[in-house]
Parts: sequence; C-alpha cells; structure tokens
Amino acid sequence: MKKIIYFNNGRSALNVGIKILSLKKGSVILVPEIICDVVIEIILKNNLKINYYKLNDKFQPIWSELNKKSYKNVSSILMVHFFGYPQNMSKFKKLKKEKKIYLIEDNCHSLNIKHKNKILGMSGDIGIDSPRKLINDLYSGGRLFINKNFNYDLNYINEYRPSGLEKFKKKIKYHFPNLIKKFKFLQKRPIYESPYSFSGKDKNFSLKKMDTISRKKLAKLNLRDESLKRTRIFNQLNNFAKKNNIKPIFKISKNLIPFYFVGIAKNPNHAKKIFDWGWRNNIEIVSWPSFYKKSKLRNSLLKKWRKYICIPLDQSLQIKYEKFKIN
Repeated sequence: MKKIIYFNNGRSALNVGIKILSLKKGSVILVPEIICDVVIEIILKNNLKINYYKLNDKFQPIWSELNKKSYKNVSSILMVHFFGYPQNMSKFKKLKKEKKIYLIEDNCHSLNIKHKNKILGMSGDIGIDSPRKLINDLYSGGRLFINKNFNYDLNYINEYRPSGLEKFKKKIKYHFPNLIKKFKFLQKRPIYESPYSFSGKDKNFSLKKMDTISRKKLAKLNLRDESLKRTRIFNQLNNFAKKNNIKPIFKISKNLIPFYFVGIAKNPNHAKKIFDWGWRNNIEIVSWPSFYKKSKLRNSLLKKWRKYICIPLDQSLQIKYEKFKIN
C-alpha cells in the first residue's frame, strides 16, 4: 500500500479516489445494484456513467452474469464488503486483471481489520472506509487507501473543525446515552419500508480532512476489542432471529467488525412488524440502503429489498429474551 489519506467522511474519500484514478469522463463504473444514494451522487458528480451488476440474496455478485457483461468503455468496478462481511477478493482481482480495469474497494461498513491474512479495504487500486459510521465518538472520519502512484494536490483541502455545539452534543451522547436513546424512540418511527425514504436528505457534502481529535481517537481504537464486542451482540441477535422466523444472511467469523446484523423476513408485512417491535422496545432496526431517487429499481430487486432487516451492532441490547417475541 502506498498511502492513507484521512478525510471527514467516506464519500469525500471516494470523490478524491476517483480523481486520483484519473478515470476518463463518460467512462463506466460497474456498481452493485444495492448501493446507497450518496455513492451514486459522487460517481455522477465526477461525470462518469453507471452500469449496475446483480447480486444474490447474500449480497454476492452473480458472477456468471458479471463475467458476461460488455466491458467496452468500462474503466473500473466498485465492490462492497456489505455490512462488514468480506467479499471474495480473489474473484474481483481476477476480474480486474482480465478486463484491465481499476478495482475500487468499498469497506465503509467495517474497519481495516486483518481477516484471513488480508486487511479489509487495502487490496483494491483504491479503497475507502468510514470510521465515523462505526465509532460513535468521532466527529469525522473517512479514509482513502491508495495502491498506486499518483500526482494529485491535496494541499487545498482544509481540516474539518467540529463546532462548539457539535462537541457539546457528543459529550451529552457519551455521558447520557440512555437518555438520548429514550428521547429518540419517543418520536415517530421513520418509514424504513420506503426505498427512497432518506435519499437526497444528506446534502452537506464538503470536502475536508479528518479532524485531529477524531484521528487521535481512531489511532487508539483496539480493533480486536471492537470485533469481540460486535461478535457478542451478533450472536445474541442470531438467536433472536432464529426464534422469530428471520433468516440470517451472514455468519460471523474471527476478526470481523460488522456494521449490521442482517436477516430476511418472511415477507414485507413481517419486516414491518419487526421494525415496529424494535421501535417500541428502544432497539434500532432499520432498512438499507436508501436508493438514489432517479434510479429505476427492478420489481424483483425491490421485492427482495423489502424483506431485509438490518440491526446495528453498536447498540446495547439490555433486554430479556422473552421480550424478543414478535407478535
């Protein structure tokens, strides 16, 4: 690996990474069909075209279709370690070599932990992650990992400066987490059943470097402890899923720092009951992603998406098992 550059968030890292690759304007990036709207916005912002590739129920590419695609005018492929569970990097690297395209490794649902002798996020031509998503007490944090020589001026990018109000809010959340949680769940539940519910709402895109305070906190983070903590919560949720007709998609293994526990409900109505149950019991259960508003989703994809339920693994589940029942 040549270099790590620290930014305020993952989308900033992706934005600069695309510029460093010097992708030809109008060229195509292959992108998984399930992807959040902010990624699409960054790609389009850089005057590139998008061609979606299909995924199976476990968020793996359908390789038979991906290999048969036309690669005319394709400059790169974006692969995602969905929810922090590793993809098959060997297959992606083989595709990159055969088709002579760049590989962009999106690890924004995890951190740079070593798994099976490889460090997540660091195998592509560029890789990105977003520590601020996983570590609650960071003000900012997105990293760009670069595995190629480049000539791009970064001096014009200023450091992110958290405001006094932001620092105050972080302290309140840190010292009174249960109070903040109770206040949140007193509000109306977001419409997680809508594929565009949160799309386009995060308009605050500003290209900054990671603030010094957050960078120091990240440097002190014990990845092994973070992995063990999330594994413990994952196992608890795995038992919950089995008791409530939810089919777990992923298995947990050593040295992973997953973002969510992900399962498939029996149908959209079952998923809605799970969202409602979580909100009543102060447990965050969400859908992912919010799709780009202008994208046309296939009916089969939308039908599959409506059954996914995602449970963040950074929350404390102080609840007795008998209250995990879904009515």
